[in-house]
Amino acid sequence: MKTPPHIVIVGGSLVGLTLALACAARGVPVRVLERSARRVQGGDSLSINLNTLAAAVGHDPRSKPELPVVRAYRDRVLTTWPALYAWLYDRVSQTPGITLEEGRTVTEINERGRHVQLMSSDGSEVFADAVIGADGYHSIVRRVMVPEAPLATYAGYVVWRGLVDEQVLSRPVDWPTGGGLWIEFAEGHRLVAAVLPGRGGSVEVGRRQVTFAWFDAHQDELLQRKGLLTQERRLVGTLGRAIDPGVRAALAALAPSLWPARWAEAVTVGVRSPEVLTGAPIAEYRPVRLAQGPLAIVGDAAHVITPMTGSGFAAGVEDATVLAQMLAGRSAGEPASAALARYQGARLPDVRGLVAHSERLSAEYVRYATAARAMHADV
Repeated sequence: MKTPPHIVIVGGSLVGLTLALACAARGVPVRVLERSARRVQGGDSLSINLNTLAAAVGHDPRSKPELPVVRAYRDRVLTTWPALYAWLYDRVSQTPGITLEEGRTVTEINERGRHVQLMSSDGSEVFADAVIGADGYHSIVRRVMVPEAPLATYAGYVVWRGLVDEQVLSRPVDWPTGGGLWIEFAEGHRLVAAVLPGRGGSVEVGRRQVTFAWFDAHQDELLQRKGLLTQERRLVGTLGRAIDPGVRAALAALAPSLWPARWAEAVTVGVRSPEVLTGAPIAEYRPVRLAQGPLAIVGDAAHVITPMTGSGFAAGVEDATVLAQMLAGRSAGEPASAALARYQGARLPDVRGLVAHSERLSAEYVRYATAARAMHADV
């Protein structure tokens, strides 16, 4: 009889929860350690494929309770980060075979013979047969597994993100409820915007949410001043909501001159609000490996790409699906590490190609931004 291995997932954000559901759907029990309590805030918009997500997690987001979405492009739809997180979290809470432990910050990982020891900040320890890092691009699992290349590289620009309630604006945004993404370039800046379902899932005009991602290749000095970049241009941190008031004021003054009136008010409201605006230097990470012995990484812990690809979460869903299938297909008596090695063999070429594509997009954008800035300076 095949004995299920004790598998621990470090990180209970979107990809960690997706992996937990994918494993449970295939009869593989897992334990998830997440440093935060249930989150109510996160990123803004996400592009997803409902068919792919349903196949991965064994729950259809079009069935009750539905995941609120609007059309994006081709086979993709848009939703908000909080809505997707809540949908995944609720499914995890109701699914047998998943143990979710919140408030558990993993601080140390050690291989101990046939097992892996995880130490938490509260002094407790857990032993596992396999540990999978779904803990983001500052992953502690990656730092242990790939000590020679633990950090992501700065792509050369920052993204300012916001999610604004339409009802706080002077008038609704002139954009159809079922519309896709708006993309605009101006003076070296790039804006991606859309109208999404409101907090309660409503797509009624005036009760929706407006999302924006403002790409800005003019903030290197800010990142250096904040100590977020190493001399090798490796990223060691992010801005989050700790954005200087002067930076907010400069962005708010610039927005109306850059962006169409359709979006300018929402962007201005967003950048002025400390509760709304987040700032993130864009990182890229092309993985050396995805597994080593009883350790593996998925999602942003494994590969980091620019949001311009629209494939960040999608790649994590693919990781989760393949890894869950490999773990479920383990032969009797076979160690979990063998399944992790097969996961690496199946996914590494694809994700390295995806990151290479991301690097090309970033290089093209930085070249455009540099040329536009030089042209503007000469005027």
